[in-house]
Amino acid sequence: MNTNRKQVNQNLIALLGLMLLMLFTPHGYAQDQCNTTLECKILHGDTATDCKNSRSDNSICMCGSTECAVDNPQPEPSNSAAVPGLIQAEDFTDYYDVTAANHGGAYRSTGVDIQVTTDTNGGYNVGWIAANEWLEYNINVLQAGNYTANIRVASNNGVGMYSLAVDGVTVSGTNTVNGTGGWQVWITQTANLGYLTQGEHTLRIAVQAGNFNINWLELLLAGTQQPDMLGVFNKSRDLLLANFDSRPDPDDIHSVAALATMLKDSRFSNVQYHAVSGAYGIQGGDYIEATHLFNLAFGAGNWSNAHTNRDVALTTVYNKVAATLTNGGDIWVQEAGQSDFSADLVRRIKQQLPAINTQTRIHIVQHSNWNQDKTTPADLTYVKNQTDYKKIADGNSTGNGTPGFNSSSSANWNRALNHAQVGAIWQEAKRIADNAIANHQGWQNPNIRDGGMDFSDAVEDCWIFGFNSLTNINSFFDEFL
Repeated sequence: MNTNRKQVNQNLIALLGLMLLMLFTPHGYAQDQCNTTLECKILHGDTATDCKNSRSDNSICMCGSTECAVDNPQPEPSNSAAVPGLIQAEDFTDYYDVTAANHGGAYRSTGVDIQVTTDTNGGYNVGWIAANEWLEYNINVLQAGNYTANIRVASNNGVGMYSLAVDGVTVSGTNTVNGTGGWQVWITQTANLGYLTQGEHTLRIAVQAGNFNINWLELLLAGTQQPDMLGVFNKSRDLLLANFDSRPDPDDIHSVAALATMLKDSRFSNVQYHAVSGAYGIQGGDYIEATHLFNLAFGAGNWSNAHTNRDVALTTVYNKVAATLTNGGDIWVQEAGQSDFSADLVRRIKQQLPAINTQTRIHIVQHSNWNQDKTTPADLTYVKNQTDYKKIADGNSTGNGTPGFNSSSSANWNRALNHAQVGAIWQEAKRIADNAIANHQGWQNPNIRDGGMDFSDAVEDCWIFGFNSLTNINSFFDEFL
């Protein structure tokens, strides 16, 4: 007989004997590893040299002077995200990216571009997104039903498009990501996923056009009670604080009318708000008195005059803000002026309500570099450090990711002045602004002087309430009148 064949047969006999021995030998007789050196060689090859402590409870196979490595494969941990639940965009299980490098350099060493985010609760976001890229997530649906997805996105350029697919089938329409005001200025979009059966599925985000960031996805049963959201504003609990400096530029006067126009829209029903006039900083010029306009726009009990009595205004606003915060709501500040008033408000909150985290619960939205420059420097630094301060692109021009609500054109005055609901408000705003141009010391706003409109401060409201896709004054009135 051939020697090699004889050796093979001997090994097979020994293996069969080993199997029978392991089957019928009590566990107390020997460990799983060995009773003889031959058994170790069969298990580990020629590197095995001995069955140490053979036929004992401590027998182990030795490979030279060390124990032979034992391959004890463990069950793979599930990497499926539980649904309903939140999925961080960076926790994908598969992907396609048009570049090989992680341009953000954070979190994972893959081709997907990941960076640190400044969105609420921090963490990471996927960025540098380009057309034809995709991200996939293994999900484990715990309860069958109809599902919706909330998707947290941001974009500076406003040209993004994506859709969602489950198990290779597109289930949503195409969502468009318009400019949100910056790469870290976040909004939440929604999409319907349809019916998902219980168990394992694959969710894909497929990108049709890039230039946007994704922070997270939240998958919820369609029957789940959803917050009553308008943009980033929770209508069931949040408060809008509209701060107008009214000094010296009459653009605030037009902006009061613009905000009133938005608030008259049925989509703004249940929005809680309070306005402040005279929320100015260190600029000079005349204050523009507009009591009748503020009464028409907001109602006499829904605004405070910080010009005539700043302390009373601050106390009134603090009481409203404190009630909102203690009931679980957030404060959204339309900073249509300087941040001196807001800084004093936050100081009082931190003194009177020390348990409130103002950095996550108070959101100040500012579009104007001039407004920042005319804020007392220490106050500007304070609100930037102590609140969720968001500087968005300037609303005086178009094409920067923020609507442009400043124009010398008079084309929209007729429909504003004659509108059944808000015509009287716009008439008063025009009268006061025109009078300020003619008689007050300060900024001679050229577009208002020439018969046009300037409600550029209202871009902050558009950002808060999810209307940042508007482009100009014409599209504003198309939307709200």
